[in-house]
Amino acid sequence: MKNLARQIHRELENQTAQIGHCAIYENELQRLWPLDEENRRAKIELFAHGYGFKLSFYKQGLCAIFEKDDVRSRRQTLDVSAKSGRGQF
Repeated sequence: MKNLARQIHRELENQTAQIGHCAIYENELQRLWPLDEENRRAKIELFAHGYGFKLSFYKQGLCAIFEKDDVRSRRQTLDVSAKSGRGQF
């Protein structure tokens, strides 16, 4: 899972300014989540959330499209600022 997360992160860093998302196709998704896995979409969404992404599109048999989770990124930035005493208040 960490390898997939790194791949998504790398692609988002390189492509966000141009297209704003990263598509992961079925052949790669099946390595972690078999097609017949119960609650597959929910598990992919949990994966995305856990690594700072959001699942913006999912079509079984085709792909999953991930974007940066801006809300989570902003929250982490605020948490770090607050811990360092640099809050924005």
